[in-house]
Amino acid sequence: MLIPNKYENINDNLLVIGSNLISLLKKNPYNIEDLFKFVNKEREKKLLHQINLDQYFNALTFLWLADLIVLNEFQIILSIYPSGKK
Repeated sequence: MLIPNKYENINDNLLVIGSNLISLLKKNPYNIEDLFKFVNKEREKKLLHQINLDQYFNALTFLWLADLIVLNEFQIILSIYPSGKK
């Protein structure tokens, strides 16, 4: 669900997962599989449970539809990169 409710764990919300992906993509572009592994490692460090593939692909689809990421030959690149790179 896109809009969180009071019964949902906020860390499992699509918008929060999307913001986690954006913060990782600000540092480096990743391929699809490596980004999934890395985001789960980061969540494990914060003592959060791992996201599943459905949550991951829903977050990627949301970011792509919002034109925040670009897929270029299996590399996910942030399209609003500060230096203007695409």
